[in-house]
Amino acid sequence: MATIYLDGKITERGQLEVDLPAGLPAGKARVTIEVPSPDWTAEELAKALKVQPLTGAEIIAAGLTGGWKEEEVESGAEWVERRRRERREQRQW
Repeated sequence: MATIYLDGKITERGQLEVDLPAGLPAGKARVTIEVPSPDWTAEELAKALKVQPLTGAEIIAAGLTGGWKEEEVESGAEWVERRRRERREQRQW
């Protein structure tokens, strides 16, 4: 696996923004994050990285539902079937 070093930004919403160079092949990638903050203690870093799961009610209240909406898919099963069909069609060529 080749190593490429890129600069990125972690947003307030916990998203990673990074500009990838053109021509990278599709597929899995390993992401390593170096946080440039030598002021953090080990306890502060551990607290920042602690995962706090949400309850179902909290997820709904936060509006974190409808993840398939932008894909114009009504369900995960429908999306999987569409992807399988697309892959079968690609293999036929």
